[in-house]
Amino acid sequence: MSSLKNDENSSILVYKSYGGIGDIFFTIPSLYMLKQKFSQVTYATQPRMVNLFKTHLKGINVIDENLANETHYDEVIELGNYPRFNNTAEKKPQIKYHTHKRVRQHSIEHYKDGIVSVFSEIEKATTPYPYFEKRNTKERYYTIHPGAGFILKAWPINYYAKLIELINDAFPQFKAKIIIGPNDPNPVPHFTKENLNFELITGDIDEVAHEVSGAQFHVGNDAGITHLAGAFNIPILTIYGPTGPGSWGAFSDKVELIWGKKGNCGLRCRYEVIINCENRVCLSNVKPEKMFFKLLKLLHKIYDTPSNLYWLNPDFKVDIEDDSYIFTSKENEYLLEIKDFESRKFLANNLTENSVFIEEMPTQFKETFQALEKLQVFTAYPNLTFNTTNEITA
Repeated sequence: MSSLKNDENSSILVYKSYGGIGDIFFTIPSLYMLKQKFSQVTYATQPRMVNLFKTHLKGINVIDENLANETHYDEVIELGNYPRFNNTAEKKPQIKYHTHKRVRQHSIEHYKDGIVSVFSEIEKATTPYPYFEKRNTKERYYTIHPGAGFILKAWPINYYAKLIELINDAFPQFKAKIIIGPNDPNPVPHFTKENLNFELITGDIDEVAHEVSGAQFHVGNDAGITHLAGAFNIPILTIYGPTGPGSWGAFSDKVELIWGKKGNCGLRCRYEVIINCENRVCLSNVKPEKMFFKLLKLLHKIYDTPSNLYWLNPDFKVDIEDDSYIFTSKENEYLLEIKDFESRKFLANNLTENSVFIEEMPTQFKETFQALEKLQVFTAYPNLTFNTTNEITA
């Protein structure tokens, strides 16, 4: 496309004229790759994103896409969208991509491949995502966004309400900051408990980014705000339904996710399938208790605190037959035969309907229990006690 050599005065204008917020964040590593060739990289983006990117993109010029003057640049490219859609929003013909979703790679890598295909002298970056700087705050809260740009990707709103209640009961030290955009569902009318610790966030993308950047963790759908949290490297709990996490997965260092299609639906969800799906079992069959179980796993990753309490995966039920314990889910069945008296007594005294206390676990049973944990039958229930600087204390 270009014969321009490396030049300390060379410049490029990059459009991303189509796609949601998440798609825009996926292009950021490619912008930094362009700095290998161009001394001045200018990103022309949606007006609402300009201030956010001016604040957090280092060494990248950011402008309103509607105010760009292409004559001021040596090169102009349009990143378009992945996968490509026929639309009239593109400012220029989209650059040609040799990769496609069949490759089963994240769209971050897709955009990188596109840059390399256009500028052969640029090397594909293998460095970690250039995360935005988090905000330090003494406030203990998490953000939760029950909406989505494409609302059919959203988990049921009454499930979000129940999950907020479960988190409040288990970890009352965390306030829920609920992000509600203009067209987002609101969980508040679905609450069944009083005196919940929550706050509604209803501002623009800059206010949302301010709150997300200081959160202990974020909960959301396959949506732009989830990827905004990813840009700040906030730990994420997320659920995917019709759109899988392969190409559009959350990219923080610490992520727990559920893809609800597994075991619930085998259809390949093209757009026409999604809009005509009445039941959305890929989302409605994932109950709040399962998301809470995944949250416990995420909290254990974040804080890594010792715990004597382990929670049973709600996918499993436990049947006891003589000396055997049978853990059964829709997809798996594990038979545990216990021969020694100490281990039988331990389980009889400490295993409840949904948890097990391990403080008095016999030594000979520990390896077996570790196997159950790896099989995701149990997960640690974090014991979270904070000091005044938000640090975990024993």
